[in-house]
Amino acid sequence: MKQLTSKLWAKITALILITVFAIAFAACLLGTAYMADSGGYTLSADTVINNALRSDAFWTQMNTAESYYTCLLREEKENNEYDTTYYENHFIPENSNFFFTVTDTKGKTLFESPGWTDDYRFRESSEYSITYNWREMSETRTFDSEDAQQQYIEGLIDKNFQLNDYSTESLPDGRVRSEINYTCFDFDTVIITGYVRQELTANDTFYAVQFWLLKLIQLRYWLIVFAAVSLLLVLALFVYLLCAAGHKEGVGGIHLNWVDRIPLDLYLTAMGFVIVFVCALWVEAIDNSAWYLGALASLIALAVLMPLVMSILMTIATRFKAGDWWRNTVIYHICRLFGRFFRWLCHGVRAVMRAIPLVWQAIVIWGGISLLELIVFAASANQPDALFAWWLLGKCILTPIIILTAIAMRRLQAGGKALADGDLNYSIDTRHLHLALRQHAENLNSIADGMQKAVNEQMRSERFRTELITNVSHDIKTPLTSIVNYVDLLKKEDVQPEKAREYIAVLDRQSARLKKLTEDLVEASKASTGALPVNLEPTEVNVLLGQVAGEYLDRLEAAGLEPVFKPDPSAPKIMADGKLLWRVFDNLLSNICKYALPGTRMYFSSEVCGETVVITFRNISRYALDISADELMERFVRGDASRSTEGSGLGLSIAQSLTQLQKGTFRLAVDGDLFKAIVTFDLLT
Repeated sequence: MKQLTSKLWAKITALILITVFAIAFAACLLGTAYMADSGGYTLSADTVINNALRSDAFWTQMNTAESYYTCLLREEKENNEYDTTYYENHFIPENSNFFFTVTDTKGKTLFESPGWTDDYRFRESSEYSITYNWREMSETRTFDSEDAQQQYIEGLIDKNFQLNDYSTESLPDGRVRSEINYTCFDFDTVIITGYVRQELTANDTFYAVQFWLLKLIQLRYWLIVFAAVSLLLVLALFVYLLCAAGHKEGVGGIHLNWVDRIPLDLYLTAMGFVIVFVCALWVEAIDNSAWYLGALASLIALAVLMPLVMSILMTIATRFKAGDWWRNTVIYHICRLFGRFFRWLCHGVRAVMRAIPLVWQAIVIWGGISLLELIVFAASANQPDALFAWWLLGKCILTPIIILTAIAMRRLQAGGKALADGDLNYSIDTRHLHLALRQHAENLNSIADGMQKAVNEQMRSERFRTELITNVSHDIKTPLTSIVNYVDLLKKEDVQPEKAREYIAVLDRQSARLKKLTEDLVEASKASTGALPVNLEPTEVNVLLGQVAGEYLDRLEAAGLEPVFKPDPSAPKIMADGKLLWRVFDNLLSNICKYALPGTRMYFSSEVCGETVVITFRNISRYALDISADELMERFVRGDASRSTEGSGLGLSIAQSLTQLQKGTFRLAVDGDLFKAIVTFDLLT
C-alpha cells in the first residue's frame, strides 16, 4: 500500500474509478429514491407505471394539445392560416401514444385528434381558456378621482385584458386624465381530455418511461446492494487518494507539484467559479427537461464535478502535510505586506518621537489630535463656522496648558534619569511647578536623600560585619592554635587507657574542622569585600585543571568516584590569578568528594565557546537536591540538609567571590540529582 501511494498510474486509476463509482452510487441512489417515492417496493408494476405516465409526460402532451387546438381556433375565428404541420405529425398514431378530445362546457365535442380509439389506459381532463383575436387598444379618459381611475384599470385586468402602460395627469378641478394602452382579445373556455393508449406502440416519451420503469422495477432490490457497494468503494478510494496526495515515486517526503504551488485562495477561487458554472448548467438542464433527462444531466454533472472536487481535496491534503500551508496564499502575502508597512510606519514614528524632546512630542501629538477633531467636526457639523470658532477658542486655552505641563514633565523626566544613573546629589528645580507635579518633584528629591542615607547605612553595616567576622575569627584563631598544638602533643604521648586515645582523636578531628571553618570565614569575608590581592596573568586552563586533578586523584578514588577529564584541544588561555583560580577548583573538587554519589563518574572539562572559555564540573549528588541553584550559592547552605557531613557551606560562595574578583562568572545548574558548576572567563587571544 505504501508503494502504491507514490505511483502516478495508481492515482489516475483511483481518480477514474472514484468518479465511476460515485456516478454508480448516485444512479443507484436516485433509482432507489424514485422507486421508494413511486411505490415500487409496495405497489404492483402496472400501478407504478400508470402513476408515472400520469406525471410530467402526460401534462406536457396536454399542453401541446392545447397549443394545437389554439392554432385551429385562430384559423377559424381570425380567418388566418397557421402552420399546424408539426402538431399533425406529432399526434398521428405512429408517433404518439397520446390522443385527445376537445369539448365545450356543455359536453359538445369540438375536435378529436387522429387515431382516436376507445382502447386506452386512462384519461385526464382539464379546463383551458383559449385566447384569440388580439387587438391593441389605446384610449384617453377623464376620471373624477384617482380611485375611479384605479377601478377602471382593475376592470380591464378582470376581463383578462393585458395592460401595457398608462400615464396620469392631474387637472385643476381635481379630476384625473389618463392615457391607457392595453391589449384586448376574445377567448373560449374548452375542456381538453387526454388519453394514453393501452398498448404503447409508438416510440415516444410514454414508451421510454414504461421501458425504463420496467428495468428499475426488475432491479429495485439490487439497486440497494449496488449503492452500498459503490459507497464503500468510493470511501476506500477517497481515503487512498488523500493518503497518496503529496507522494511521488523516487522522491522522499512530501512533493509539491505545479498545482500545489498555486496560491491556495487563488486556486480555490478559480475552481469555485468552474464548479458554480457547471452547477448553473446542471440547474438549467434539469429545469427544462423531463425527470429522466434531469437524472442523466445530474450524472453528467457529477462526472465533471467529482475530479474537480477531488483535485481540491488532494491539493489541500498535500499542503497540510507539507506544513505552513497558509504561507502560500495571496491573503497571507497581502497581510504580510501590510504588516511590514505598519511595522515600518510604527518604527518610524517611534524613532521620530524618541529623537525629539518631550515638549515637541506633546506638540506633535496635540497638533495631530486637534487636526483630526477639526476634520471630523467640519464634516459632520451643520454650522461649521460657529463650531470652528468654539474649537479654536478651546485650543487657544488648552494649548499653553499642555505645553507648560510637557515642560514640567520634561524636568521630572530629567530628574528621574539622573537618579536612575546614580547621581544622588541631583535636585529637581521645583519653581513653576504646581499641584501634583510639584509634589512629585519633591518626592523625587526626597528619594535621592533617602537613597543616600540607605547607601551610607548599607556600607557602614557591611564594614561592621566584615570587621566583626575578621576580629572574631582572629580572636578564635589564637586559642584554637593552642588547642591544636596541645592535641598534637597528646597524640605523641602513650596515653592510657584506650578510651582516652579515642577522645584525643575526636578532639583532633573537630579542632581541625573548627580551624578550617575559621579560615573559610576569613577568606569569605575578604573575597566578598575584595580585600584579597589579585594578580591577573595569562593562565593555561588545561594545565591548572590537570594539576588539581592530580592532587585530588587519591581523594576521588577513596570517595568511590571515577574522574573523567575532557580538556579543550586548543589549550585555551585566560587572564586569571593562578592561586585564586586554584582555590576555586580546590573548593569545587572538595565539594564533589563530600557530596557526590559513590560509584559514579564525575566530569570536569574546558571548552572554548566563541570568545569565552567555559570550565564545567559535573557530578551526581548523593543527596536529593530539592533546593534551587540560587539557594546553594548562599552562605552556610549545604546540599546535605541534615548537615551530617563535614563542611561549612561556604565553599561555593567563596568560589563565586574569587571568580568574580578575577572578572569571571560563576553559576550553578541543578537538573534532578545532576549538579553542575560552570566557571566562565574571557578567552585570551
